[in-house]
Amino acid sequence: MPDPYVPRLTSQGMMGNPYWYSRNPFYLAGYGLPNCTCYAWGRFWEVGDSSHDYSNRPNLSTGNAEDWWGHTADGYERGQEPALGAIACYADGQFSGDGHVCVVEEIDTVNNRCLVSESAYNGYYFRATHYIGMDGSYGYGGYVFQGFIYNPNGGGSPWWKRKLWLYKRALWHREEELIK
Repeated sequence: MPDPYVPRLTSQGMMGNPYWYSRNPFYLAGYGLPNCTCYAWGRFWEVGDSSHDYSNRPNLSTGNAEDWWGHTADGYERGQEPALGAIACYADGQFSGDGHVCVVEEIDTVNNRCLVSESAYNGYYFRATHYIGMDGSYGYGGYVFQGFIYNPNGGGSPWWKRKLWLYKRALWHREEELIK
């Protein structure tokens, strides 16, 4: 069974960490932190590297944030529902026009929102204080939601798939009891 998902709620352990620095293609190209693409690429790798030995390097886009969604050659599943460790992708935006990417850290179905971790080019190094809607709505910046890129080693499938599975399991147990 995979390790339980551990949300990143602080920047502790990021400074100098190869996920965001010496082995991150954005850092190596001169676009290190603060930068949403450098952060999301490194966080996706951190989530997916269960052995924590810097293996399992992501195959994500190394272009602008708004290009990540269309880079389907990476082989990652995509969809419109949030999942832990998934990257939320946005086009446009009033601040850069290059889009934005951030990582889903917590899913709050009661309040219909997701807590994301992110960084911003020429802005904040790290933050995990911003919520997006379950539909991906960002709330400011003029961003246009494209979808979620799912991390195969993240928190599993989108939350609604897990709920459906639990519902089917409950029905199966109920049928089993009725047959007895």
